[in-house]
Amino acid sequence: MPYSDFRQFKGRPVLVFKIIDKNDVLVLPLTTNLHREGIVITNDDIETGSLKKESVVIVPKLTAIDASLISESNSIATLKNETSVKILKDICKKFECKNL
Repeated sequence: MPYSDFRQFKGRPVLVFKIIDKNDVLVLPLTTNLHREGIVITNDDIETGSLKKESVVIVPKLTAIDASLISESNSIATLKNETSVKILKDICKKFECKNL
């Protein structure tokens, strides 16, 4: 399996979906392109913090990355629980999860 070192690229906004272990996290990319497939989130979906612009959580691109690429100091918001559940349901729909 090829290894990609993304440290050389500009940081992109992501939603941290799951911390797998101290080295890896599952993330969903965010975009302000509201025409992308995914779930639109606004400041109404935010528990703490805020978004500069409405964004789309690109659910089909669930990705594991090295945890060192995530900077808590750059964290801008925490989603409301109901928004997290909506995203989880969409992930399960896309990946055909069972028992949900």
